Amino acid sequence: MKYGIFGAMIPVLVTKPAFEYLDKTVPGISKQAVKKEYKAIIARQPEIGGMKNNLIVGLYMAAWLMAVYKVNPEKVSEEVFDGLVKAICASDIFIRLNKGKEFFSEKNIGTRNRLQSDPEFNSYEENWKYTFTYDMSVPECTITYTKCAICRMAKREDCFHLMKYLCTTDFVQQELMGNTLIRTKTIGNGDEICDFHIIGGRK
Repeated sequence: MKYGIFGAMIPVLVTKPAFEYLDKTVPGISKQAVKKEYKAIIARQPEIGGMKNNLIVGLYMAAWLMAVYKVNPEKVSEEVFDGLVKAICASDIFIRLNKGKEFFSEKNIGTRNRLQSDPEFNSYEENWKYTFTYDMSVPECTITYTKCAICRMAKREDCFHLMKYLCTTDFVQQELMGNTLIRTKTIGNGDEICDFHIIGGRK
């Protein structure tokens, strides 16, 4: 997959809050080594649609976090990785990017509805696959993922055991947007699907 603008953007956004946490918890991790490993993970990732894929930013973010673990697996325990994810979610930049964002906009709902059956989107073997239904009068939607690009990348990078921590970001994002996420199954926990049910907190 191409590094591109999103690849360059993620380290700029997350390095400061991430290393504020890491330097206190497990000092000595090299920023340069993390960036090098991050670029290598992106280079190994098969193409899934580039900037046309509205889910791809999450994959870049997950790749950067996995790079932190892969650079120093003896230091970055699951407990430390969990704390790292929480530190990112509590950072000013993460909150600014998500707080008050309108998930149930006509544009976002229309894009998600279109992509579920879009031939190009579904032509990428490593991409997300999902079905989508919605009711804007509530508003609410159901997204049932049968394939997850981040989970597939995590397996390829021997990081699948970290998915249970990465998947918690979905709840934080929806909460910041003012919505409620209900999910009983998650591919990252070993289930066959991810069953997102998102209920809007405001019209």
